[in-house]
Amino acid sequence: MEDTEKLRETIICMRREIDSLRTENLHSQLLLSALDAVLCTSSEGDLFSGVFAAVKPVFECSLALVLLELHPGSDAVQCVATSRPELMHHSWPVGPFLHKVLAGRTVSGVADPLLDAWPQGPSGTLSAQQPALYLPLLIQGRRSLMVLVREPHQSGFDRSHVALARKFSLLGTHVMAAQRATLKEAESRRLRELQDKLQTSRDALRFRANHDQLTGLPNRAHVQELVTALIARKPPGGKLALAFINLDDFKRVNDLHGHAAGDALLREVTARVQSQIRQADVFGRINGDEFVIALDPVGQSSDVAQVIERIRARLQQPLTLHGTQIQPSASIGVAMFPAHGGDYETLRRNADLAMNRAKAAGKGGLDFFTPDLGREAQERLSLEQRLRDAVSAGEFCCALQRKVDIRSGAITGFEALARWVDAEGVMRMPGQFLPLASRLQLLDDIALQVVDDLTRNLPQLDAMFGTAIKYSINVSPAQAIDTDFMRRLTQRLPSGQAQRFIVELTEESLADTGLLEAHVLPMLRQAGVHVSIDDFGTGYSSLSKLASLTVDELKIDRSLVQTIQQLPRNQLILRAIESLGTALGLSIVAEGIETEQERDFLLANTAITMGQGFLFHKPQLIATLVGETPSMPSPAPDRLESA
Repeated sequence: MEDTEKLRETIICMRREIDSLRTENLHSQLLLSALDAVLCTSSEGDLFSGVFAAVKPVFECSLALVLLELHPGSDAVQCVATSRPELMHHSWPVGPFLHKVLAGRTVSGVADPLLDAWPQGPSGTLSAQQPALYLPLLIQGRRSLMVLVREPHQSGFDRSHVALARKFSLLGTHVMAAQRATLKEAESRRLRELQDKLQTSRDALRFRANHDQLTGLPNRAHVQELVTALIARKPPGGKLALAFINLDDFKRVNDLHGHAAGDALLREVTARVQSQIRQADVFGRINGDEFVIALDPVGQSSDVAQVIERIRARLQQPLTLHGTQIQPSASIGVAMFPAHGGDYETLRRNADLAMNRAKAAGKGGLDFFTPDLGREAQERLSLEQRLRDAVSAGEFCCALQRKVDIRSGAITGFEALARWVDAEGVMRMPGQFLPLASRLQLLDDIALQVVDDLTRNLPQLDAMFGTAIKYSINVSPAQAIDTDFMRRLTQRLPSGQAQRFIVELTEESLADTGLLEAHVLPMLRQAGVHVSIDDFGTGYSSLSKLASLTVDELKIDRSLVQTIQQLPRNQLILRAIESLGTALGLSIVAEGIETEQERDFLLANTAITMGQGFLFHKPQLIATLVGETPSMPSPAPDRLESA
């Protein structure tokens, strides 16, 4: 997890740097456009027309004008160029603010300094609070300034605009000096050198913004641009293959050999793939250990398979890193244009699905996308959305299964189980949604909805079964050590009745008892909640851990109960658990009793008196349960579905 977080932070930093580089690249393009506009024109009017066309889209302004001193030291400036012809030759007095700009300051502010002398009529109105940017210029030895004005509804100019304006002010002053007839050859040559350096800088910035610094390959954004361009040029009937490559066990290489070795592996993978593809093909790195190849042009799928097999075989050749030989491999998925998608993102997503299927079948595999795979992915996405919507709509409710005295059938308690009942009344079992809910981190919300349903119906249950009945609530290993979740759970229990509830922890929860002992168990004890160890007998908890925990109940896993007839050794294990629980003063519950033979064995060979299973009761929604009279259920068949 720590390495995953570091990788995520690294990716975020790289994306920020790329965004910054793209911004710098844009600024360079602006300056070059403005420079070309000046150098390629001879008249002052045409000059500023080109400059305005270059700067207005970047600064997102609606009005641009250039104000020139009437003569050195003058107290007025005159409009000598503007994007609104009606403002030409209009004069403005030089107040303190405009004087500061003429002295060399670039200022972001509002249009108020222009308001008093603003002409009325066809030039339109000007609001005092319209954002404005003022930058100084020097035109033929005379001081001047350029003003860029935005519409009233637009935001003000930020620091990046001010920084860019300063660059433009400096460059514009030098370039416009080149228009003077008395310009010396040395200055003209220096300006050309400046333009060349700026062009070189722009090319370098563009490369850095579009390429991975480690491998030199096109990065995620540039790969998308390149493949999109290939698709746009495709004639009717033209094909293209997109291969998604994921290195197997790359994290293990980093963990065992260090990140330097991982970097060396990535560079070697780059060289190996490049040796097997054509120069016209697109090859890029889109993530830490993920690459994309666009093969263009291609023929049939069989032709593509031959090329990819050649790449896969080359990648699997042994490699020596820092004196250690490793056996690299990669799982590869392929999608074809246009059969599997008409744009880059669809092709990439479908090739990724095919790669995941290849990896699931065995590392180093190759698979092609199929419509069935797409439907399965769409169904998974649809189920994910339905599950999120169900949590928001509160569609999860509580089903109860009885815990009974196996001798008499008397009810001693209930276990609360989650059920999903959708808007159409269709009920889904836990196996259909809990694993996905865990991946989507929705288990907490579902568990609390189940508890709310139980406590809301507790008065009806008490009226039917009495107030001595206890109710067990299941929590996952992650929830068991989440003190915030456990606090919210206990706070939802009815006031003064917490002692009627049992929190069931799986044996897996005992793997790390630090948080349990220090925070969770004391919290439950203080609230009066009892604690049970569920599925006991199949995990890896040590006896010392069990002895150190203050629990009240052990529930023997159903796998031990359901195999006592076939596996005699399980009979010994079951008796040992019974003895252990008795010695520690714990209640023992046998789970998963489905047949009379299992019940009879427990009665004849153990002192266990409490049990749970389909032989006694199938889980029922609370509404169904309270609508019937409790009775001893009939024997269940030998095999029943999971609760």
